Amino acid sequence: MINLLPEERKKRIRVKIFNRFILKIGFIFIFSMILFVFFLGANLFIISIYQKINQAEISGEEKDEINEIIQQTKTEIDDQFIKSNQTVENIKKRIPFWEYLDQINQFLPEGVFLTRVAIDESAIKIEGVADGRNNLVEFKNSLESVDFFKEVNMPISNLTSQEDINFEIGISLSATKNQ
Repeated sequence: MINLLPEERKKRIRVKIFNRFILKIGFIFIFSMILFVFFLGANLFIISIYQKINQAEISGEEKDEINEIIQQTKTEIDDQFIKSNQTVENIKKRIPFWEYLDQINQFLPEGVFLTRVAIDESAIKIEGVADGRNNLVEFKNSLESVDFFKEVNMPISNLTSQEDINFEIGISLSATKNQ
C-alpha cells in the first residue's frame, strides 16, 4: 500500500492523534481526582461524627444522652451512605466527554476539518471547514445516528456554498447512558 499523503499532512495527523490521547488522559485524571476528593470528604465527615461520639463519652454525659447521640449519628451516617451511593450511581450513568469526542471523530469524513469544539453539560458546538457540501451533509447525518446525541442542528446557511464551507453544528446531548 502506498501512502500518498504529504509529509506535512502526516505530521498533522500524528499531532492530532497525540492531542486526542492527551485529552483522554486528562479527562480520566480529572474525573479520578473528583471521585477521590468526594470520597475523601465523605470519610472526613464520618470521622468527625465518630469524634463527636468519643467526645460525648469522655465528657461523662448521661447514658441516655449518649444513646441519643449515637442514634442521631447512626442516622446521619446512614443518610450519607445513601447519598454517596446515589452519587456513585449518577456518576456511572453519565457519559464522559471523551466518548462524545470519540463519536464525533469516528464519523468525521475526509475533507471535513474541525477548527473548534466546545462542550458543556448539555450541548456541543462544532465549528470547522468542509471541502464540499456532500461531505458536510454526510457528517451531519452520521452524527444524527449517535444514540446519546438528542438533536443535531446545522443552519441552512452552512449549505449555501458548494466548496470550502465554513460550518457550525450544534448538538444537544443526552445526560446519561441509555440503560
